[in-house]
Amino acid sequence: MQRTRTSTAPCRMKSVLEVGVVLAALLVLTLAAPAFAQSGRVGTQQHRTPWAPGKAAASALRDSSTSYGIWDAQPTGALVYTRSDSAPEMTLTATDATGKTAWSVAGGDVWAASATLPAAFVAVYAGSDPNVLRSGELRAYKADGTLRFHKAFKSAFVQPLCDTQTRLVWVEVSAKKVTRVFVRQGSRTRSLALGYRPPQASFPNPTASSTNGGRLAVGAYMHKTDRWRTMMYWLRVSGAGVPRVVSHAVTDWPYLAMSPDGTKAAVISDRNPPEASRNLWVDFGKFSGRLLPGDPPTEMEVGPQRIFEMGGYGYGNDSIAWNTSTVAVIDWSMQYAYQRAWTWNNSTDSIWFRHDPAISYLAGIDTSGALTAINVDTWAMATVPGTYADALPVAGGRVATITPAGVLNYIVNPVAGP
Repeated sequence: MQRTRTSTAPCRMKSVLEVGVVLAALLVLTLAAPAFAQSGRVGTQQHRTPWAPGKAAASALRDSSTSYGIWDAQPTGALVYTRSDSAPEMTLTATDATGKTAWSVAGGDVWAASATLPAAFVAVYAGSDPNVLRSGELRAYKADGTLRFHKAFKSAFVQPLCDTQTRLVWVEVSAKKVTRVFVRQGSRTRSLALGYRPPQASFPNPTASSTNGGRLAVGAYMHKTDRWRTMMYWLRVSGAGVPRVVSHAVTDWPYLAMSPDGTKAAVISDRNPPEASRNLWVDFGKFSGRLLPGDPPTEMEVGPQRIFEMGGYGYGNDSIAWNTSTVAVIDWSMQYAYQRAWTWNNSTDSIWFRHDPAISYLAGIDTSGALTAINVDTWAMATVPGTYADALPVAGGRVATITPAGVLNYIVNPVAGP
């Protein structure tokens, strides 16, 4: 997932089945980072499936029978996922600010876009294989746990894109290989079928949404090519909820992250050879732009004034192995606000960071479960005592954490401040 924003919360699109996978990929990264856009999900990888930023929990790499992680956290509540090795189902649970459960769903696969938590828009699949057409339900939950919208779907790839108080946006690829964008406002739902029909139905990828769902990016993977090719669409949604195509073109983009206002996007390009890989900073509706600084990443995200990049590379043979994890924060002016690399003396250790909406604070979990907090503006860094499965900075000088045993808590951010 990329992460866009509603009035106070991210519209996050991501699958529960992606838990831990991007971190596992980081352990074997080469310089050809964009190639990892071809996987990034647990399940049979017979075809290229959607890739999204990792919120990988350290516990996912352990022998524990149950893995826990924070899907999203805000001052008003949190979304927590649970994955058990002994059961095919994944569980997504929403809590309010006190930690009380507001609602919970379980399915073979789950995708979600956050509203102001614990409100969220979710797609729940009955099956767990991400490469096949599946049936399921779309559910939009209010903060009190009641439903504001419910719809069943059959034999389709369905992904929520955005959830605001007045608008729900999702995209569906049917068994007939038609990609359709849906916008629901009030009691009326409008849709638009995109012109390109791929030879094989698959998840739309990449996808992104602005804060209010007024600007969208939707890609359709073009099968049977020797390189990554996506038919990419930029769309606008009118104030009345009518979607229309602004522009479209064939791209080599496996991943795109949109700014909260939808005016800019950071793009990973899948180029060969690896040293030719390019990260692009493009305007909405455009297909070329400035080159972004930084090494080829496995994840990019965009805040109101900053861009977040994370990735790494490694080496290993019969006698020696090492791994380097990298993180960088770049201003929209293309100047570095923060940059650091962690080098490990083996090919299995790594650290994976998450950030607050303004990309001012980072919280990273390494493979031992240690939590590191960083203030991007001051470069202050602190290690938090304890072992954690996941952590996410939130507003108000706090960090949402969850332990390997599934205990959710909000702690004081040790590096909060100017």
